[in-house]
Amino acid sequence: MRRRHILIGVIISISITIGMACVSCWASLWLEEPEPIHPFPNGLPKQEIVFSPYHPQLANSQAPTLGFIYADGTGREEYSLTLYEGSRTMFGCKAPPTSQGRYPRWSRDGELLFSMRGIPPVVRVIDKQGRMYGAQCDTLNHGSLTFDLQGNILAPIYEHSRVYQDYQSYAVPGSVLVARHDLKNCRINGVFLLPISADPRAVDAIGENPDGWLVAEFYDFEARTSKILLYHPTQRAQKIFQGIHPAFSDDGEWLAYYRLDGYLTIRRVETDEEQPLIRVKGWQKERWDVDRGALSMPGWSPDSQWLVYNTPAGEMYKVNRESGQAFYLGMGWAPDWR
Repeated sequence: MRRRHILIGVIISISITIGMACVSCWASLWLEEPEPIHPFPNGLPKQEIVFSPYHPQLANSQAPTLGFIYADGTGREEYSLTLYEGSRTMFGCKAPPTSQGRYPRWSRDGELLFSMRGIPPVVRVIDKQGRMYGAQCDTLNHGSLTFDLQGNILAPIYEHSRVYQDYQSYAVPGSVLVARHDLKNCRINGVFLLPISADPRAVDAIGENPDGWLVAEFYDFEARTSKILLYHPTQRAQKIFQGIHPAFSDDGEWLAYYRLDGYLTIRRVETDEEQPLIRVKGWQKERWDVDRGALSMPGWSPDSQWLVYNTPAGEMYKVNRESGQAFYLGMGWAPDWR
């Protein structure tokens, strides 16, 4: 009889615990503040350079989301937004909110994207009026992302998204399928193929210039190194070379990237003329695969005369394209220039 009483007591205790957890879960869902859809009521800040205030490879749910600074290093401001991604607890509740933003990037029209850790939806877009989109769009994963010329985000389709199977008929063996993700309307505005045999999860920094060139970074598992693809679909031109984090200048003439020996380098897209600009402070050749996570695509000034970048330790610099002279701007990661 006593065993029965003990067993009943344990069952009641477990039931109460689970019940309280479920009540707490539903209460949190009921009382949960909705994700802000207008986090900048007066529009995006005026500063030209955006950055991540915290190391993008280190998780910190309390870190500021975005930082902004003028190109002369003044006017630094940081903002923390309440962000929810797609993760769920064991009881089906939304995971606790975070405020950490990663790898921000401007569009040609002055809109802004960034991503967060977790399960999609993890990418957000903020328009010039300060409205934020993307909380319901699970079609792409986090990473170093860029806009195309029309304001879509270029990325492979997330393999667990609701639309993944709808686009598999476009896939071709030996190529990577890339989509144009419209987060404002939560839809895909077209797809194209990159002629590389790579895991889509190892393809990053996909970009497009006004002359029709495409660029992407991918990891070559056979060679065990990161490479950059330059590809023109209509010209059937293709170039592959070692490097990470490629970024087109606004005029499309130049490509900036990091060589694996630590040099921030620029290359003329059409002629392949290469010009090392500056060796990144603190870069260790034997640790390039580790340090790469602390970096992102260099950011170009609108006149294509300057670039902004950061060191693995989080020191931000702007560097002149012609002279290679660098100027310290402050601490931050993954800066980009509007």
